Amino acid sequence: MSNVFVSREQKIEPFAPLKKGLVVSCQVPDGTPIDTPEFIAAQAKTVLQAGAVGIRAQGIANVAAVAKAVSVPIIGLVKRYSDSTQIHITPEIDDVLDLEQAGATIVAIDATGRLRSNGVSFARFMEEVRSKTDIPLLADVDTLEAALMAESLGCDAIATTLSGYTDVPAPKLPNIELIAEISKAVKVPVIAEGGFSRPEHVLQAFNAGAWSVCIGTAITNPYLLAKSFVQVIS
Repeated sequence: MSNVFVSREQKIEPFAPLKKGLVVSCQVPDGTPIDTPEFIAAQAKTVLQAGAVGIRAQGIANVAAVAKAVSVPIIGLVKRYSDSTQIHITPEIDDVLDLEQAGATIVAIDATGRLRSNGVSFARFMEEVRSKTDIPLLADVDTLEAALMAESLGCDAIATTLSGYTDVPAPKLPNIELIAEISKAVKVPVIAEGGFSRPEHVLQAFNAGAWSVCIGTAITNPYLLAKSFVQVIS
């Protein structure tokens, strides 16, 4: 990894195509018939055709398939569950490297400050990652404090992805207040994510200072969407 100084403009450059646009999280439930890289890639192409400007995708095979299908920024992550840690989003350094190799242009990581396996702190994780790669990192956070820490440790952008998904109490999603707080406090781009289901929510996020907005379930999860209707009539 190079030790050459990187300006703020250079750090922001990978996120420039996402500004004031919609990022779509192309993720589907495990075990459903659409849980294939081919479907995820087709889904990505479809939402881009509708006007999205970026894709968030989970899993090495899915990221690789999307990278072959589109030319917009791809936020890649690995989601893994273990009894040894509460960190599920890109928990290991090898995950970051594998995602970069697969074609992710940005890698999302859990930046909540919770310990990884073997008691590895977020600060230590960042140090080790930056010793191996300069790929832009998107810090998924749950609080303003986590956002400030992530920025200080060199993360290139912040996302409110984990608000409401940790032990920290949070209001009903989307957490527009947190988006506003972080946007005022940091100098890096802030991607609003979590609980966006209506167009007016997107406008509220941009008014609060969001660089872009990421939406997943409300667009790309037909299983949960169908379930919500079935439960009403059953």
